[in-house]
Amino acid sequence: MGTRVAGAVAVLALVAGATLGVGAWRSYQADEKQEKVKLAAEEDLAREKVTTSPSPSPPRSTEPKVTKETAPEVGTSIQRPAPDPVVTPSAAPKKKQTEKETENVAEAELRTLTAATRTLLLKNVFTGLCADIPYYKAGSKGEDVNQYHCDGTDKDNQLWRMTSPRPGAGPGSTDLVQFANLKDGLCMDLPTRGSQPVGTALLEANCTGTMGDNQLWWFEPAGNGSVRIRNFASNHLCLKVNGSGAEKMEPAQRLVIGICGARDDSRWQLID
Repeated sequence: MGTRVAGAVAVLALVAGATLGVGAWRSYQADEKQEKVKLAAEEDLAREKVTTSPSPSPPRSTEPKVTKETAPEVGTSIQRPAPDPVVTPSAAPKKKQTEKETENVAEAELRTLTAATRTLLLKNVFTGLCADIPYYKAGSKGEDVNQYHCDGTDKDNQLWRMTSPRPGAGPGSTDLVQFANLKDGLCMDLPTRGSQPVGTALLEANCTGTMGDNQLWWFEPAGNGSVRIRNFASNHLCLKVNGSGAEKMEPAQRLVIGICGARDDSRWQLID
């Protein structure tokens, strides 16, 4: 009897132990599951914070947007717009300096023209003919000064020796010059002395080089390497060809003084 009771108690103890072991294992499993759920929740919360936190925007590209319509062909590059031109404040003063430099060049050219004795032809720009003495011989006092086809050799009498007896005495400190014919030594002159009117014809006379006579001339730049030859005593009238229109083109036309107009017959080239 006692043995049976003891056995029954032992069985009950084993059953109770087994029951308690299963319960403890289930409790452990429940706790582990809750821990995993808790960890998963914490990870989800952390990811939400990373996803919703603001991040700095990438810098906006300055490159032009390329679409299918604007995409360049293979092997070509995208052309960037050229930068705006930079205007420097020195542009305006530079123009004034250029104008001043032009004036200085013109003055230098005049000084070069009259700085030394020169033997030259006086060729009219409009007619293309040269200052001349009639025929081929040496002229004489009172001989006409006219124009004729340019020769340029010492066989003719178109060569003139230019000298400057009054340097710096003309308008704007220009040199006053005179022209002596190389063949006869007589100067290009106007009748009598002093100022003469428009249309007065030139002739030859003995060279004086004085301010009281009317043999002195000065140069005014007239463009393209030409000059106007102006008589100092006669109100600065210009040396030109007599006549009008087609008359001016005729050989042997007289040279006169007149108004310095826009017509090319008051412009001359000095040909060495």
